[in-house]
Amino acid sequence: MSYDELKNDVLLVAALKLDSHEAFVKIFRQYYANLVLFASRYIPDKNVCEDIVQEAFLKIWANRKELEIKTSIRSFLIKSVQNLALDELRHTKVKTAFQDMNHEAILSLSPEEHMFFTELNDAFESTLQKLQPELLETLMLSKRDRLKHSEIASKLNISIRTVESRISKAMKFIQKSLIDYQELIIIITLCFNFF
Repeated sequence: MSYDELKNDVLLVAALKLDSHEAFVKIFRQYYANLVLFASRYIPDKNVCEDIVQEAFLKIWANRKELEIKTSIRSFLIKSVQNLALDELRHTKVKTAFQDMNHEAILSLSPEEHMFFTELNDAFESTLQKLQPELLETLMLSKRDRLKHSEIASKLNISIRTVESRISKAMKFIQKSLIDYQELIIIITLCFNFF
């Protein structure tokens, strides 16, 4: 990396820390296409690659005040995209294995068990719809989207304690609503990976 490139990177990072939208757009335009191409080394789906690169840029913008780039912006972005792509691969692998396991479990159910499982699933979905909107949103971010409490707090602009309280209230409501299905809560745990 030349002195001019290093100087340019330092200036761009400094501008980002000062909330410069122009600096962000300049970095985005300069690196976006090549990063999507780089991500395609790991993930064959172009849409997923674009999502990964966009997520890398969103993280840069969200964390711009604390941004510390010890190498170059290019190297920093490549490492970020690589980490996100590897996370996506791991997530996809786990999700596929989990779906295969669930499919086998459902196929092995007797007709009576299948009917009861369907009834349990309907009760579970109905219970979710009865949750207060803010409780449901917080619960979904935690359980479905797998966000950490700190990430949820930041996303919803609430405290971590509020996140914990909402999730706790939602879980208690769900458990109370499904009390008649207590013996089969384990099934819903395995099939929905929710509790």
